[in-house]
Amino acid sequence: LNGTSLTIGGIPAPLFYAGPGQINAQVPFELAPGRQYQIVVNAGGALTAPDNIQIAPVSPGIAANPGGYAIAQHALNYAVVTTAAPAKPGEFVILYLSGLGVTDPTVTGGSASPSDPLAKPLVAPALTLDGAEVPVAFAGLTPGTAGLYQIVFQIPAGTPNGNFAVIVSQGGARSNQVILPVQSN
Repeated sequence: LNGTSLTIGGIPAPLFYAGPGQINAQVPFELAPGRQYQIVVNAGGALTAPDNIQIAPVSPGIAANPGGYAIAQHALNYAVVTTAAPAKPGEFVILYLSGLGVTDPTVTGGSASPSDPLAKPLVAPALTLDGAEVPVAFAGLTPGTAGLYQIVFQIPAGTPNGNFAVIVSQGGARSNQVILPVQSN
């Protein structure tokens, strides 16, 4: 990543992208929530002045495209949910997120999440579809990925056609609102 590295509290943070004016990194799971840590960037051997970052226990963020639509898949065939291929009432959908916090079992920052046993967040998230709570079938790290969470839920039977607001709440924190298209036929 062009000789770029980042440390938070002295722990190297796994990088996903580094470019002019932007670095995408995973906050190491090893850092204790509720504490403040110094963050330092090394760009080609030049160090930034230390800055401080506060680590929250959870900070759910739903992945969305630039139009605000959820990045989600149909659980049956893993096709992306779009306005042309909307979710159907009664089907299971996989929603992708970040920020659901520490898991059991614990996964080291930057490491691929296990598939057996699945890594589930210590604080259970709740999901609403247009303000109505929908049961979560599974919440946890996506097996084989680093730092990518997923929530699997079923679109309630009888849900009418439309674009529905999806929000995830967890431990007093609330995610961004995204749109999920649903159509019965």
